[in-house]
Amino acid sequence: MVSLSRYLLRRHLEAFALGFGLIVFILEIDVMLQLLDQLLSKGIGPGVAVELFLRNLAWIVALAVPMAVLISVLMVFGRLAADNEILAWKAAGVSFGHLLAPVLLAALVLTLAMVWFNDRVLPDSNHRTRELTTSLQRRKAALVLKEKEGVFIRDLGPYSLRIGRVDGESNRLHDITLVDAGKSGPPTTLRAESGSLEIFGGGGYVRLTLEDGEIHRVDSADPSRGTRGRFRRQVVHIRDRDRELSPFRSPYRSDREMDVAAMLAAADAARLDNARARAGIDSTALAFLAMAREDTAEVTRLRDLAQKTAASIGRQWRLHDSRQRRADAYLVEVHKKFSIPFACVVFVLVGAPLGALVRARGATVSAAMSLLFFYAYWIFLIGGERLADRGFVSPGAAMWAPNLFFGVLGLLLVRAHVLDRPLLGLRERLRRPTGVS
Repeated sequence: MVSLSRYLLRRHLEAFALGFGLIVFILEIDVMLQLLDQLLSKGIGPGVAVELFLRNLAWIVALAVPMAVLISVLMVFGRLAADNEILAWKAAGVSFGHLLAPVLLAALVLTLAMVWFNDRVLPDSNHRTRELTTSLQRRKAALVLKEKEGVFIRDLGPYSLRIGRVDGESNRLHDITLVDAGKSGPPTTLRAESGSLEIFGGGGYVRLTLEDGEIHRVDSADPSRGTRGRFRRQVVHIRDRDRELSPFRSPYRSDREMDVAAMLAAADAARLDNARARAGIDSTALAFLAMAREDTAEVTRLRDLAQKTAASIGRQWRLHDSRQRRADAYLVEVHKKFSIPFACVVFVLVGAPLGALVRARGATVSAAMSLLFFYAYWIFLIGGERLADRGFVSPGAAMWAPNLFFGVLGLLLVRAHVLDRPLLGLRERLRRPTGVS
């Protein structure tokens, strides 16, 4: 049995590596195509590009591992069934359950490893990816300067820059004024109808291209005299240490950038705030009732007080509901960190008997079937997440419902294969003669 388990695990490891590499390649290519424009146009260095590639790899691994498990199980058991190996082992007294046991154990170990990965590695990678993406977006002049249209930006080295209008679509600047005070004497002023801005070196180096402009210089010996010239194109190099053009760093973390302990603490804090809010609502209502009993004769005052009390309670309830939704969102992510890795076990239960039933030798059929199953699983999961975020179902039930559904389906398929009977015995019922009980 030990040699048989090693044989099965070796076959699964080969198929898993093939499926995992294929899925990672497809998803990473999709990510790189989305980021290609940013990588080519923002002037970032190769180190940042590699880091962005690796950081995006984290969430891809979290999705690719369960999918690769399903592909490998479908491929291996399909090939074993096609080669009649399963039938031969059954004849030798090795049941289908014994063939499935080492694969289930390996899937459980992989589940534990992915739980650790989702809790310790994935949040930091998601956080750093958002920082890098935001930093890349800030390199675009439309995002860096849009909020400063018509205002002089000072402390750009010896320069002061004013942009009249920024075109966010074409990344073009219009009505540009640049004041150069880097030399002794009166500053030099450059004005241009249009231009462009490129940022390099993590925001420390700015290249400003001016087009169709004028240059104004004041004579340092006689300030009453000056010169004016025109140019078609002028490039200005600016060394900038200002924060607004520096790499982005964010202390804030969303629920997908937090580990389990941080999210549980945040959910507990939200629930504690809601308990205090409910106590405040009760005290507000009791205070109004007490005042109403004392001032029964002053109808106008009671009406105004009732309106103010109702508005106050309404605001508190809206805050209560908002905090509850936030707590539910945290709990959804907590359960997701466990439920998605556990899909490795569920997919073994589904894929092994299904692969043996299909008896497919190649990887094409296995990959197609696994994508179909994973798509259904993911739609199930996303639908449950939205219902949980809106408070219709509990976070735990929403995130574990897909595993429960497909797990039960897998157990039924395994049972049918172990007993060598069709699922739920439908074929026997259809073959049974009419009137025979």
